[in-house]
Amino acid sequence: EDKKIVSKDVAFVLDTSGSMAGKKLEQAKKALQFCVENLNDGDRFEILRFSTEVEPLFDKLVAATKQNRSKANEFIEGLKPIGGTAIDDALKKALGLKSEIRNPKSEIDCVFVVIFLTDGKPTIGTTDEAQIVAGVKKANEGRTRVFCFGIGTDVNTHLLDKITEETRAVSQYVFPEEDLEVKVSNFFSKIKE
Repeated sequence: EDKKIVSKDVAFVLDTSGSMAGKKLEQAKKALQFCVENLNDGDRFEILRFSTEVEPLFDKLVAATKQNRSKANEFIEGLKPIGGTAIDDALKKALGLKSEIRNPKSEIDCVFVVIFLTDGKPTIGTTDEAQIVAGVKKANEGRTRVFCFGIGTDVNTHLLDKITEETRAVSQYVFPEEDLEVKVSNFFSKIKE
């Protein structure tokens, strides 16, 4: 049978707070670059880096053209670890990207996923777990899956698990001796089609 590849809108959300310094950020950058390179032609994407504030690359979902991928790779290369961890703002900004439906007659022609990579606990803005989860629920309307990758040993696993449970997704955790790039690339290869 012919397998129709469903177009994806993907928001990659990367924690670049000070605690990501060193190997964690380097692995996260490589994982992100793998994902960008492996987007399908019909896909759209956005990259949001966050620490004390959220910085989107394009400020909207853009087509996975060669030019946009190249710009994304430059952006990823230049990421530096600094500041706190504004998890709530980052999630709200990512979920806010789902404003336009490509084909109004069909909800199924495109799926929207958020890939969220963080090593810490919320320290900036809303830091209460219940409020963050409620904010995700409100912004999401049950359509978007938020896949979380927790990096290191200081991750708030309880919060990430609640977010993925609320959005019908999964969370994975990567310990310092494990390879984040392998876990993220294996996951992304599964959702690619």
